[in-house]
Amino acid sequence: MPEPTDPAAQAEPAAQAEPAEQDDPATRAEPTEKPSWRDRLTGAMPATRESRIIAVNALVGSMGTGMFLAGSALYFTRFAGLSATQLGVGLGIAGIMGIATTVPMGMLADRFGPRNVLLVVCIWRAIGYIAYLRVEGFTQFVFTACVLYIMDRAGQPLNQALVGRLITGTERNRTMGFIRSLRNLGFTVGFSLAGIALTTGSKTAFQLLFVGNAISFLFVFTLITMLPKGGRAVAKDTGDAKDAKTVVPPSRDWRFVAATAANGVLFLHDAILITVLPLWVAEHTSSPIWMITVLVTTNTVITVVAQVRTTRHINSLSSATRATTQSSVLLLFACVAFAVSGVVDTPAWAIVALTVALLLLTFGELLHSASSWEISFALSPEAAQGRYLAFFNVGFSAAEIAGPAVVLWLLTRTGPGGWLILAVCFPLSAALSWVGTREKPAVPEQAVQDPDPVPAAGGS
Repeated sequence: MPEPTDPAAQAEPAAQAEPAEQDDPATRAEPTEKPSWRDRLTGAMPATRESRIIAVNALVGSMGTGMFLAGSALYFTRFAGLSATQLGVGLGIAGIMGIATTVPMGMLADRFGPRNVLLVVCIWRAIGYIAYLRVEGFTQFVFTACVLYIMDRAGQPLNQALVGRLITGTERNRTMGFIRSLRNLGFTVGFSLAGIALTTGSKTAFQLLFVGNAISFLFVFTLITMLPKGGRAVAKDTGDAKDAKTVVPPSRDWRFVAATAANGVLFLHDAILITVLPLWVAEHTSSPIWMITVLVTTNTVITVVAQVRTTRHINSLSSATRATTQSSVLLLFACVAFAVSGVVDTPAWAIVALTVALLLLTFGELLHSASSWEISFALSPEAAQGRYLAFFNVGFSAAEIAGPAVVLWLLTRTGPGGWLILAVCFPLSAALSWVGTREKPAVPEQAVQDPDPVPAAGGS
């Protein structure tokens, strides 16, 4: 049938159909239909089977770790013959050992696959925490802690490498958000269970916490066996098919080193929350002591609820760089609010200042965590993702070990003014991160075709 050529004949049926379409109640009802509670629940969960398994692993593992951390210090000083000083020195030595072996563990992940290495790590950690129960004296403690910390420090970058190997696209960062949210929830549950056990004060109750932690890693081991097997990493989308051995080491990639150093400084928010905040509230403000519990609980709840949502708009290197800058501004103002809390005299104003500081710190922390995952994934070559992510994690480990001592020393020497010094460090770190994450200059087409390029044009 020939198509009509009269414009009026074409327009008339459309004009007649339009009112009927508007008056149709079924058509009007369609857009107002809301998703069911089951659809909402499904949409709020990790999208893939792999991401759900990894998220459950984070919950179970953190519950066991929470139980251990809640009672370990008291156990070692009461029943293992250690003084508080020996405990601190021993943990420091073990921490250094863990940092020194993080990148080699990442290299093993590139060689054998993060899944296979994590299976060994789980068994090693389960045996190590049981071995703690046989420790008597400083020498045995240092040896056991060093051997165990090799696996403890490798756990986080190996899990991230596992996510990078099995999950792609926006779901990758979303899965990291679930991991962090569930870890916070698991730590809270673990501490609560430990509190119930420790009310007895008996040696057996303390030992059960160590056993519970070991069992949690056996459970994680079982779940990891359900994930797809992965061998050594291989380079993709490269014409020369180079493997992980030919990739530039992360320590020689100055952009990645800059991003790693900046990440370590920004991670001082973790030291502020866990170690510095309780001491600051108790010794340097007029706030009631119960505010410590209120502040820490508020941070935990917000992190559990909001971390996954924070990852929605951070899906590229440029968006991660912007989020890092925003995070540094929030952390800057958080430090200013902490300084104000130490200056005001009335408890009411101290509570207000501490609440504002905690909220700024928490949302800065959420943004930084999400941006750091995207940055570390984006800058890591796929053929050497394990060692690059392990190197990136060194910044976090250094901040976790040295951060509390540095910040506490600064505040002890300078009081509220120390917060202002610390505040400046965050935007400076964001600027350093920008140096490492900014787009590389485009190579001119002539330089690509030139068989004898100028040496200076290829360096970066």
